[in-house]
Order: sequence, then C-alpha cells, then structure tokens
Amino acid sequence: MNKKELRQLSKSQLIVIIQSQQEIIDNHDKRIKELEHLLKSFDNPHTPSSKKRKKNTEKDEDKPRFPGKPPGSGGGGIKLPPPDEVVEHKLDACPDCHNTNLGNPVRKEKKTVIDFPEKLVVTTENRIDYYFCTNCNKEVTAPVELPDGIYGKRVQSVITMLKNSTLSHDKISDFLKALGFPTLSSPTTLNIIQRMVQKLQRTRDELLASLRQSPFLHADETGLRRDGRNSYVWGVFSNTIAILSAELSRARENIRKLLPNYGGVIVTDGFNAYDEFPIRQRCWSHLLREFKDYAKKNDEIKVQYTRIKKLYEQMKELNAEPPDEVKIEQVKFVLQDIVTCLNAIKQGRKLATLIQNGGEDWFTALYHPGVPLENNHAERGLRHIVLHRKAMGCYRTDKGKNWIDIGISVLQSWRLQGKNVYQELCAVAMT
Repeated sequence: MNKKELRQLSKSQLIVIIQSQQEIIDNHDKRIKELEHLLKSFDNPHTPSSKKRKKNTEKDEDKPRFPGKPPGSGGGGIKLPPPDEVVEHKLDACPDCHNTNLGNPVRKEKKTVIDFPEKLVVTTENRIDYYFCTNCNKEVTAPVELPDGIYGKRVQSVITMLKNSTLSHDKISDFLKALGFPTLSSPTTLNIIQRMVQKLQRTRDELLASLRQSPFLHADETGLRRDGRNSYVWGVFSNTIAILSAELSRARENIRKLLPNYGGVIVTDGFNAYDEFPIRQRCWSHLLREFKDYAKKNDEIKVQYTRIKKLYEQMKELNAEPPDEVKIEQVKFVLQDIVTCLNAIKQGRKLATLIQNGGEDWFTALYHPGVPLENNHAERGLRHIVLHRKAMGCYRTDKGKNWIDIGISVLQSWRLQGKNVYQELCAVAMT
C-alpha cells in the first residue's frame, strides 16, 4: 500500500494496520530471540575452536594476520639424523661422448634422503632348540625374547600409534596390508591394541599416582557419545602427565574418583563440579572470551572489556613475581569496580554475576607461584578427544573406554615428557 492509499484511510483503519504490523514485528523479534538462544547452545565462549562456526572473514585487531616466527629467529629448520649408509655416485666415462679422461670431480654435492627400506615386512622363522640337562633334570633352551602371536613389537607399536591417530581398525588393517601384511585383519588389529592396553595399565596407574602429588593441576571435560548416549571424557593434566577418563555423566563424582582428597591448586572453568576443591583458580581465558562476546553487542560493555584486558595483563605480570598483597588488593579493587559498572548496564548484569560467582578464585594463582591464570593446557589436552569425535563419532564398548582411559592417557603423557613414543611402545610390547 502506497502513501496516497494510506492517506485515504480513516484513523481506525490506520490503527488496525499499525497493530497488525506491530504484531508481525513482535513475532519476528520473539523468533529471533529463540534462534539466538538456540545458536548460543552451539556457539558460545566455552565452545572449543573445533566446533565453532567459521569466522575467517572477521578481523581481529589483537591477532596478526601472519604471526609466524619473530624477526631474527632464523627459522625452525629440521635436524637430519646421521646417515645409515653412504652411497658414492661416480663416473668412469662421460655418459654422452664416452670420454674416459674425466680427471678429478670439479665439485661435490651432498643430498640426504630419508625413506623406508625397500622391503618393509621381514618374516623371521625362529627355530628354538631344547636340551635336557642331566644335572638339573629338566629341559633348557637359549634365552629368547619373542612376542605373543606372530606380529613383532615394532608392528604392535605402529598399530597402536595409528590407533592413536584416530584411525579405525579397518583403516589400520587396509594401510598395513598395502605395505605387505596380507594376513592382518581388522579383528587382529583390535586384539593387538587390547593387549597393548592391558600392558599399559600399570604405567597408567603409576602416572595417576604421580599426578595426584602435583602441586597444581588442570581439569576439564568434553562430550563424547557412547553407543548413542550422551557421555563425557574427563581430563586431568599436569605439565608432564595427562589422565583421561571416559564416563557416562558429567556428575562431580567422576572428578572425585580421579582426584580423591586433592589438596593442591586446580585450574578449571566455571563448572560447579569443581566447587568442592579447596584451592581453585578460575580460568581467565574463559572470562575474556565471555566478555568479548558481550562486548560485540554493547558499546558500554566494550569499554569494560578494554579495562579487563588491561587488568589481565597486570595479572600476568603479578603472576610472574612473588606474591605482593598490596598489588593483589589493587587488582581485586579494579575487578570489583568493573563488576559495579557492569551491574549498571542492563545487558552486562549476567556477566557481572559470572565474575561475582568466581569470588576469590580469580586471584588464587597470584598466591601460588607457577600456577597459570588460564586453563588452556587442559583444553589442549582434550584436543585429541575432539579429533577422535570428529573422526569416529563415538565409542561403543568398554574396549573403547579402556583405550581412552589407558592408551591415550599413557601415550599423551609420554609426549608431554618428551619421550619417543615408538621406542616406549616397543619396550612395553615385549613385557
């Protein structure tokens, strides 16, 4: 309807049109809020980066486009191992004119090549002689170290490492068959991995006992379905140990089982399952992400976001120094002032409540040297589970649970400790 037609309508008719349009607008606003609430369930400050919507087109002023290595670092490069053999490439005659008088080389060049041996699969038949000792009155034989079954320690170790790379048993079997293992089936790879998991159980128990003695730990959890049911993987991490536990619920009894009577500092997000730990450091990275999300929608909150980023930089400086009560009280005052400002903003009250719920836990690290202000280490530790979820979707049985609890925990711990995972697995395979 154009302006001329509207001018010809009576006042009551215009009121009816305005009311109908307002009703349409209200319905649209309601629908938008419902969709925003639904979207918040899948994309929020606590959503891991692997599950976030793609935002490559957004500009982040705090993050350089191409970070790379800093100037003057000389690059990373690679370190080549010493050669196992040296091959000389010489000429007795010119390949073109067949001149045999070439003399000494005018220059030399070295080119290192790293490759697999031509024959990857080696089958060894072990012939074991038994003797009867008349003095001992029993059979004796030469000491021999052989694996259970027909596949050696190196094959078992490679299969375990491929499993840790989120490959299915079918894909592991297909890959190794292509390399020359014609009899290696999917059930065989499963059996090999289960035997390795059983042998790794003792190592996992030792790692867990050591973890519980750490002065501070990181803890987090992420979803991973079990046979169609919503389930979770809990992770507890020190700087050198990673312990995972696949459970059917997100109840706090699961973290109690992993860390009974733990008295050190535990770095976590805001999940209330961690409330019972006496000394807790709340994650500032989670807070800043939450703050940034609110700041995008409100200019007044954006001002407070700038303030809390500066406060976080001060906190990091204090965290690198011995505890200073005067400076700590100053940063506490600034955070409380930010809360006061947020409470004066209607859209900022939920954020203010979030900070208030953290209480003194935002500053625990300042009293305990070495404890970080954020829980990024735990999020990186659970990254492997996220990759497993993207590749496999879920786990189905106790065998899958044991692989997560034992296999992934031990292999991830070895990597944190800088150990050669392949060599460690070869040693375990022969136990």
